[in-house]
Amino acid sequence: MNLEDLNGKRVMHIDMSNRFKQNRNTGVAYKMIKTNEHKGLGISNKLKRELDRNLNTGEDYSRLYAICIYFLIKNDLDKFDILIVCNDEPFLYVKEYLNILFSGEERYFRKEVSSLAKLREITGDKNIRSHADNIAGIYRRKIFQKVQRRQKGVSLNTIEINYRMIVEKWKEIDKILKKA
Repeated sequence: MNLEDLNGKRVMHIDMSNRFKQNRNTGVAYKMIKTNEHKGLGISNKLKRELDRNLNTGEDYSRLYAICIYFLIKNDLDKFDILIVCNDEPFLYVKEYLNILFSGEERYFRKEVSSLAKLREITGDKNIRSHADNIAGIYRRKIFQKVQRRQKGVSLNTIEINYRMIVEKWKEIDKILKKA
């Protein structure tokens, strides 16, 4: 990817608010650059502890991040050309896990997937931030509030995610990694 590739393309940024290792709720969201469309999900601290206990997710937060990204974008693959993933977890592992999760999905492999660090390198702007940074924070804070409180401010476009969904994708990745 180079600077010319960004011109005229539909760019989606994905970011996380509160890393998985932090003892707080975590929000993961995407934001489209040109349209400001966004979608996000929240993982409660209780769910993170349960996943840590049963899957040892603490040893591989990149996989958990990739699973969250998968659920966020799987139905929106036609909305973007370039996916910029924030470097909250090691990007190369996240990208590898995304490739596994999307195996057989031709539309995904036509996309350019890059890290925010690479975008900074390309643009020459070392201070560039993810466009999804603020919106991920909003999802983290508001998604676990009562419905009446959620209706104030930015309206949320949430994805439901639960323990069973994460475990299913975790084991799917395990199966493919064990074959390799």
